[in-house]
Amino acid sequence: MRRSAALLAALLLLSPGRALLAGSTEVKLKLPLRPKLAVTGRERISLAPFLDASKLSERKDRQKVKDLDLDGEFRRYLGKQISRRTKMSVVTMPADVKLPSTELKALGEATEFWRELGSRVGAEVLLSGLVDFRVEDKSGYKTEEYVSRLDGRTYYRQVFVESTGFTFEVTVLAFDGRTGAKLFQETFKDQKEKSRRAADEMVGLFENLFSMENQLLGLFVVREREANRYVFD
Repeated sequence: MRRSAALLAALLLLSPGRALLAGSTEVKLKLPLRPKLAVTGRERISLAPFLDASKLSERKDRQKVKDLDLDGEFRRYLGKQISRRTKMSVVTMPADVKLPSTELKALGEATEFWRELGSRVGAEVLLSGLVDFRVEDKSGYKTEEYVSRLDGRTYYRQVFVESTGFTFEVTVLAFDGRTGAKLFQETFKDQKEKSRRAADEMVGLFENLFSMENQLLGLFVVREREANRYVFD
């Protein structure tokens, strides 16, 4: 009987509906999120070329992004963020470096290439991968409600709305610059939609990048997230 009574009391304490009766207080805590890469945060890092998906296919929107140096823009942006917001040292990647394959899977398995490149540039961590940027026409008819001036009633109508969609996706590969072994692989993606009048490809690209900034830096630095916890008196 005593064990049953103790169990019932514990259940009452843990029940959300009984939180006030149990004398609990809800508090918000900031919990650390460890970096996804096993790094100290002070390594020498270098950004190798990234494959550009728009140049590896014949899809319809290819002409819209043909003037964008997607690989160069992404590496410059990420390199600046790592320099500003981490204690890692960004090592310049030589301009003559060519990737050994145009396939992501093969890149991840090119151990000898990454070992030699790491030795050449003096970096402990190397990054590469695949970047993709899509510009799509999202224009179409959408339903909206309106109030009639004649009878004051609410009706629905179809209106044509012009908009452009921007999608940026990057798969990041991280390699050990000393052994060439692949340390990590993850894909990040962001989507935005803008009115036709604001459909500038470069603006769309950097809005995607701004939205992904914390996710990308989470590879290298400790981040914080808020969580609710209950403290019992």
